[in-house]
Amino acid sequence: MKQNIKNVLNDILKSLNLETEFDLREPPQGLNFDLSTNIPLRINKIFKKDLTEISELVIKKILKEHGDIFYNVTFTKPGFINFNLKKDIFYAELLRIVNEKELYPVKSKKQQRVLIEFVSSNPTGPLHIGHGRCAVIGDVLANILSKQGYEVFREYYVNDRGRQINILTASVINSIKQKIEFSSELTLWIEKILKDGEYKGTYINEVGKKILCCGKMKFGLEDLDYLRDKIVETIMEEIKDSLEKFNVKFDNYYSENSLYNSLDKKSKVDEILELLEKIGLIENNEGALWFKSKDIGDDKDRVIKRSNGEPTYFLSDIAYHITKLERGYNWLINIWGTDHHGYVQRLRSALKSVVDKEFKLDIILYQLVSLLKDGARISMSTREGKFITLTDVINEVGVDVTRYFLLTKTPNTHLDFDFNLAKEHSLKNPVYYIQYAHTRCCGILREAKVDEKEIFEKRITEKIVDLKNKDELELIKKICFYEDILDSCLETLSAHPLCIYLLELSKTFHKFYESCRIIETTGKINYSRAGLVYVTKIILNNGLRLLGLSSPEKM
Repeated sequence: MKQNIKNVLNDILKSLNLETEFDLREPPQGLNFDLSTNIPLRINKIFKKDLTEISELVIKKILKEHGDIFYNVTFTKPGFINFNLKKDIFYAELLRIVNEKELYPVKSKKQQRVLIEFVSSNPTGPLHIGHGRCAVIGDVLANILSKQGYEVFREYYVNDRGRQINILTASVINSIKQKIEFSSELTLWIEKILKDGEYKGTYINEVGKKILCCGKMKFGLEDLDYLRDKIVETIMEEIKDSLEKFNVKFDNYYSENSLYNSLDKKSKVDEILELLEKIGLIENNEGALWFKSKDIGDDKDRVIKRSNGEPTYFLSDIAYHITKLERGYNWLINIWGTDHHGYVQRLRSALKSVVDKEFKLDIILYQLVSLLKDGARISMSTREGKFITLTDVINEVGVDVTRYFLLTKTPNTHLDFDFNLAKEHSLKNPVYYIQYAHTRCCGILREAKVDEKEIFEKRITEKIVDLKNKDELELIKKICFYEDILDSCLETLSAHPLCIYLLELSKTFHKFYESCRIIETTGKINYSRAGLVYVTKIILNNGLRLLGLSSPEKM
């Protein structure tokens, strides 16, 4: 709805030769306007025109050309134009919702193919609550993108090589050294690797038991690849199990190792390295290869291959993202932890230097999650094996609550996960509150014995025009802005607006329920209000489904 109004305003500004960006939003509660825009302020900033003069000019044009949409347009200081839409606009939207139901809002197919890469946690241990935040951010964003008409592919990038995997491998092998025999060469390798640190915790011992189950009683250095692969595979199985419990599914798990292995041709990494050398972006300095990223916008050059011949993550990242584009995706979305912020600009620069076709790259950086229990923070460390796994949290508070709580703030904001509130089975818990609104809708329609067929037979959608009560109209307007909330999620690449919207919609509905009877004391059904309950149920169900939450009919 907002987008249609925005298109109208853009057309009017163009006709007045006053093009500019502007906001169009719902005003704060308490103001009796449907929408408000800062057009006068924006025009004044650019053209230095009188605010009242600008506003009168725009309002006159609006009322003359679009009086069928607005019944009231006013100017308020310091520089806002406020709109009241005609009721017919809202009634038409309600009818659309009834017709489209769970498909609402129906969107046309987009040309862009989107690859969204998320979680991609190093397989060095179980997923913790921070990984869960990344998982649900990516999963819900993929749902919203699909709903908006994009073809979406979900991928997990498995970092199954490199220093951390070597430390993990050495840690697991070391945990079973009393029960199995190792060659002196493998023992020396373990000792060398563990100088950089060691992974601890009961999960290391559990992975070690899987190695013992293979039946082999002596390992040498020649078995290292087998051991490394077995250990990574074991931890990835647990990661996949946690994601499945969290209702997060991937279309593909992409191995970093595959970038380096090729039987019949050059590996993807070698191919990219040759390309970078060919275009003059590689420099040899003291045996190490440096990517001259300073030449293309970075603050300094970056090592791409160490003097010992070991490639850096940067080289892998370039090669991996090239494969994404080669697979036909033209919009790449990565969801990374905030500690990866230093990689953003260098990756952008590298891709721009080697890719000769149009593409879009968005990188969402999410902040850490702190677990709170009885008001105190729970300290965690993966290396030390001190953490609460994502599965632990799910088992304690449930999937729905875990998902919603991890979405309650924008990704770039630190999040506190309050166990005590999450376990509340009361209206204090926002998840319970929203789901209770859906349950209440179902209960009302059951009690009124109104089914979908009757919605149409009783011509409820036409009777909705009889709704003029303040609480009825507030609910209608809130419902009709659902599509705009999804547009906002797309603009910000965040599910946060949808979480807030569903909570506000539930509050508005509960208020409507308290003041407006659907079933009269005589037993007579107020069909116009019953229709409004039916539409509310559709929107709550659709929004909960996008968040990956259940829509219970009874609680």
